[in-house]
Amino acid sequence: MHLQLIETNNIKNWYKNNIAEFQLRSNELQRKYNQLSFWRLVVFFLFLALTGTGIYYLSGKLLAGGTLIFGIVFGRLINIHNRVKAKKLHFDLLVEINQSELKRLSLELHSFPDGAQYIDQKHPFCQDLDLFGSHSLFQWLNRTVTKGGEQLLANSLMQKSTIDEIHSRQEAVKELVSAPKWGQKFLAGGMAFSAHDTDIEQFLDWVKTEPNNPKWFKPALFVLPFLAVVQTALYFGDILSGYLVLAVLAINALLLKRVQPEAQNIYDETHRSINTLKVYEAMIGCIEHSDFHSSLLRDLRRPFMDKQEQASQTIKQLKNILSRIEVRHNLLYWIFNVYFLLDLIWLLQAESWKLKHGRHISQWFLSLSCYELLVSLGLTAHSQSKFVFPSVVKENYLFQAKALGHPLINQNERVSNHFEIQKKGAVVVLTGSNMSGKSTFLRTVGVNAVLAGMGASVCADSMQLGDFALFTSMRTTDSLEQHVSSFYAELERISQLIEQLKQGMPTLFLLDELLKGTNSQDRHLGSCTLIRQLHQGPAFGIISTHDLSLGELSQNHQGIDNFSFNSELKAGKLSFDYKLRHGLCSSFNATELMARMGIDIEKDHSEH
Repeated sequence: MHLQLIETNNIKNWYKNNIAEFQLRSNELQRKYNQLSFWRLVVFFLFLALTGTGIYYLSGKLLAGGTLIFGIVFGRLINIHNRVKAKKLHFDLLVEINQSELKRLSLELHSFPDGAQYIDQKHPFCQDLDLFGSHSLFQWLNRTVTKGGEQLLANSLMQKSTIDEIHSRQEAVKELVSAPKWGQKFLAGGMAFSAHDTDIEQFLDWVKTEPNNPKWFKPALFVLPFLAVVQTALYFGDILSGYLVLAVLAINALLLKRVQPEAQNIYDETHRSINTLKVYEAMIGCIEHSDFHSSLLRDLRRPFMDKQEQASQTIKQLKNILSRIEVRHNLLYWIFNVYFLLDLIWLLQAESWKLKHGRHISQWFLSLSCYELLVSLGLTAHSQSKFVFPSVVKENYLFQAKALGHPLINQNERVSNHFEIQKKGAVVVLTGSNMSGKSTFLRTVGVNAVLAGMGASVCADSMQLGDFALFTSMRTTDSLEQHVSSFYAELERISQLIEQLKQGMPTLFLLDELLKGTNSQDRHLGSCTLIRQLHQGPAFGIISTHDLSLGELSQNHQGIDNFSFNSELKAGKLSFDYKLRHGLCSSFNATELMARMGIDIEKDHSEH
């Protein structure tokens, strides 16, 4: 424990030093930003003075020269100002990221998105293991920026990867553990643009649609604006009638009316995605400039690295096109539009982009989501330096761990246990007094199995597990709306497990307080029958219970074993060590707990 505290203090100091460094850089940029604001104001007042002087002396040259110089200098100051602002925001976000890491180290998770929308009560283990919701694994792991990254993380929590995928992820995550500052820079690049909740599906639907524009659009785009400009110039030179100018502008207006629905459709389906494209541009650009060696990271990076044009620059092109379409609801825009057919220009550019790059964009987005998932796992493993990467093998019925603990329990309070279960049909009957740690231990096994199955590090000194599915039954509750009692809900859950086993799927089951919603006699009979059935099926696992008589099954069935958690009553106080022991529970505390709640046990007994 002492060594763990030293490790935690070291990582906490690392984050605190980062915060101090990045805050200092941000403060320096804020001072520079303020200075630039002052000089912009000075330049503006100098321009006003110069303009006034030109007007006073009726000097056109002074006015023209002053305006030109002002435009150049002021424009330059604005560009520098914006760059400084962007750099300051980057360091502010790095401060925020490191502050969030400190919160996760302290398990202060309430301020992070809880992913409650992903909870699936019918899922084999989602609800029982606190994957989502308050104080959940999702809150602890999630560093993603895009919606796609968040969804991939949620899916990875609920669906185990193949053994090959786990091994390749572990390799990638280990490399990212050694590059935490790159990971933070990667996330900060995307966080600069608030687009996390943007629905990208509508944009992807637009990308997939085939262009259907007449071939004569392109020649019209060159001929009609040229005629409009030339005829207007000739009109002002008193060479050409104004009616001819109006005629060509009318033709332009009719063409714009023909184009308008397509242009409006592009605007409707893409304008909410512009900030999202900025996110992708920044984060993909960071990936393009990385130099990782693990095969998965290199494979995910490859789609971005076209020989002619990198993906980030391609996305930037589209972002610029869509940004121009976005300003079409502007009066000045329409004056230029009727002359230069701007709607048609942006329409053709957008459609040309789709034809050239549209088939790649789904792969780019998926690769970015994978990077976000891996960075989330990498930063988690970096913070939890005492966690280990488990050995995942092809054997189906195997779970071995030393010093196994729950990652969402503070390490000052966490009690770790050695545990091993293997071979088809192996069943551990787990007994224990109330509050002794049975349910927490089941969740500890389950949560670490989930982490291992997604390629993450686990809360243990060492761990080896096989290729199996996971199933839990812990939080079965009644439903007034669906007219379902808690007992019937538990039966439905067990039925779901049996159906899974009928498919021949090797399964690690974790069942808490088996058949707790019925009388003692039925519970015992049903529990014995179920244990025998599971013992004979393609499964292995743990069943917790208060029924000590279930422990007798180990005498007649090889592969069924007893483990327990115990409590002690010392000087009138209950104490728990939360240590797993072999054998049946030898201590129970329900009577003591009821007495503490004011229930007079002896009095009630005498009245009967």
